[in-house]
Amino acid sequence: MSKRKKLLIAVFLIYIFIVLWLTLIDRQWGERRAMLMPFWEMRELITTDRKLYWSQQIGCNILMLMPMGFLLPCLHQKFRKLGSIFLIALIFSAAIEITQYFTGRGLCEFDDVFNNTLGACIGFIMWKKLSH
Repeated sequence: MSKRKKLLIAVFLIYIFIVLWLTLIDRQWGERRAMLMPFWEMRELITTDRKLYWSQQIGCNILMLMPMGFLLPCLHQKFRKLGSIFLIALIFSAAIEITQYFTGRGLCEFDDVFNNTLGACIGFIMWKKLSH
């Protein structure tokens, strides 16, 4: 295995640890909460005075999985299709949200899964543009 590949694997593992730290590990156990109404954050952004807060919530969820969409195709050829990235990001994000629900370590949200998956797809598109 080349040094470049080893470095990419190390960066990816550190990245995954950071995502898990932010979404699960560094949170306190609490009560189970869920908001499964689609796009409620977008409605809050449009209808409330807390535009900066909701922009940050939505934007950070998009940004959080962009590196996944960019790094996975660098690691292996089987991740060089948008459908693969979409499915992996969807499953990964849904797993985080389900874990947050059962552990009470966050609000389980449809919007987070949508925005995270969108971010991974954007990361993949960036990789595609830069790699060709």
